[in-house]
Amino acid sequence: MGVYLDSKTAYTLYKSETEKPYFVDKTRILTELFPLVRTGNNHICITRPRRFGKTVMANMIAAFFSNAFDSRDIFRSLQIAEDKEFDRYCNQFSVIHISFNELGRGYTSYKQYIGRIEKRLVKDLMKKISPCSI
Repeated sequence: MGVYLDSKTAYTLYKSETEKPYFVDKTRILTELFPLVRTGNNHICITRPRRFGKTVMANMIAAFFSNAFDSRDIFRSLQIAEDKEFDRYCNQFSVIHISFNELGRGYTSYKQYIGRIEKRLVKDLMKKISPCSI
């Protein structure tokens, strides 16, 4: 698994959220994304005010759709499991997941940081396309 492509990070972070005592199940929003996935929409923008759970939402989306790790253990006990299309979409796609919450250690500009992300993403994609070439 890569750093950005098919990473286990979103799964790990979202699973830890579901184990907190005040977790609120917002998985029904995933059903709003099913038609977009079905039609091949490549870009989904989720905006919310500061401190309204964008990172948790992004982790939930990545953990649900990504085929990097079987996340059914998390979602089977949540509302999304009741949807008739649960099995059709859960863990069925390669997902690129990048968090821009913090500037990486050792970087003094976002330009340097973005350059690092680009290099690692290309490496992840090359591994996926041709596992023997790297």
